[in-house]
Amino acid sequence: MANKSNGSQLGMVSSDLHVKIAWLYHVEGMTQEAIANLLKISRIRVMRSLSNSSKSKVVVTTINASASDQIALERMLETRWRLESAVVVPTPSEVKNLERSIGHAVARFIDEAMQDGMTLAIGGGATLHSSLDYLERRELQRASVVGLVGGLPNSRWINPSIVASRVAQRLGAESYQITAPVIVDAPDLRDRLWAQPTLQDVHERACQADLAILTVGEMAATATVFNHAIAPIDLLQPLREAGAVANILSYFVNRDGVLVDHEINRRIMAIPPTEIAALPRVVLAAGGAHKIDAILAALTAVRAQVLITDLATASQLLAAAPDPG
Repeated sequence: MANKSNGSQLGMVSSDLHVKIAWLYHVEGMTQEAIANLLKISRIRVMRSLSNSSKSKVVVTTINASASDQIALERMLETRWRLESAVVVPTPSEVKNLERSIGHAVARFIDEAMQDGMTLAIGGGATLHSSLDYLERRELQRASVVGLVGGLPNSRWINPSIVASRVAQRLGAESYQITAPVIVDAPDLRDRLWAQPTLQDVHERACQADLAILTVGEMAATATVFNHAIAPIDLLQPLREAGAVANILSYFVNRDGVLVDHEINRRIMAIPPTEIAALPRVVLAAGGAHKIDAILAALTAVRAQVLITDLATASQLLAAAPDPG
């Protein structure tokens, strides 16, 4: 199983680590030693970064970099939701490129975070699938990737198991899948499937992962889960009436991140959000004005420690849920 010590040694991440170091030092007044401890890097590296920031004009009395707005938002998100890290990327000029922009940041995160002996648990969706185009090919030792959601009978990106298997290929890691449909016909069938030894093994591996990365969908006809008929579209309104604002790992949750009382939630073949929330490091990657309510719910549902989003979404999240003080 996974080596739990690896994940706990990972430091804060950012859209631009050098600018974040400059921000922590010059704006927040942190000492070099405190910054090194926070980022899990050496003090020498902090000193060199600060020195290079001055030489390259990143710092000229104030932070002089286009990334400064992103860093400011990262810090506000980290404070507001007590995150370990927030990664804020520029919002693309065309909405159609948003998933790829966030996917690029997800790939960078995986490249930095995944080490020998670690287990990555991962969901599906367009954003995570987009990360495959940017993920470096590696040959990790004793590493594994576990899919968090069951599969669909096709090989397109909408199949949640596709992301897990292809990420495993890129990392040179073993791949484990929930070899059952995303949604089954009845709760008792789901229970019988989870009782199978092979699926029990996958369940156990997922619940012992060092790191989980997932995204979230909104409650709308255009959401992947409804647009691609993973769940029947005629359930959209009843689920809304039950209080659902988000679809996470194919489960439907309310504003408090709790599963709504609807029979479909008892037919989902996926690791429940409550079990994901118990993992040592959970990353939520999502963006877009249409997902604000869903992201807010997901942050609570899985107790995310890392949020990867874009600048416009970050601003809207903070406006929608200001710091309670």
